[in-house]
Amino acid sequence: MNVLITSGKTALSRALSADLSKEHNVVLTDLVEVETDCDFVKCELGHEGETETLVHGMDAIVHLAELPEELKNDEREIDFQTRCTYNIMHAAREKNVPHVIYISSLSLFASCDPNWNVTEVWAPRPTTESGPMARYLGEFTCREFAREHSVRVTCLRFGDIDGDGDTALTTEDAVKAIGKALVKNGPMWQVLHVQSDVANARFPTNQAKQTLGL
Repeated sequence: MNVLITSGKTALSRALSADLSKEHNVVLTDLVEVETDCDFVKCELGHEGETETLVHGMDAIVHLAELPEELKNDEREIDFQTRCTYNIMHAAREKNVPHVIYISSLSLFASCDPNWNVTEVWAPRPTTESGPMARYLGEFTCREFAREHSVRVTCLRFGDIDGDGDTALTTEDAVKAIGKALVKNGPMWQVLHVQSDVANARFPTNQAKQTLGL
């Protein structure tokens, strides 16, 4: 399978590419140059045809949707999750890429009472901070393409990667979830909550475990 992974400079991208490259042809991309042993294409994810060229021939796209640290600011975050995500989804539709995995965040429910049993059927309640709001808008963008039956989208809402709180998610578990989602068939739009089995875990992950076989 030919797999494109965005946000190639992130630690998660490096771990994911190392794992997936054992069985798949992996290409990394990012807005900045990245030193890697994998095939890499620097791309601004613009709408002038560069993104369509980037995704051409891919069987799946894993959109980690994480800006490089040196580019992060509130305005850029919103732009990246909306305009750039739209360009990826539009390119996937135009080039007949059948499956996109969008990595969102359980921080969309940070404003909820910790005692609430928040599952995938709950509507997101993002705060007005740029990070959660941007992810929410990114999800919305992907969902619209899925609703048009243009591209199948698996939305994985991740916990705090390598954190130590009640939403912690190890890199190993994150990589495993993406790898499983990559080879699973599913509906046009599917949301799954993913965090590690830690003491007093805040979010139930039964659906992800059942669906992905985690």
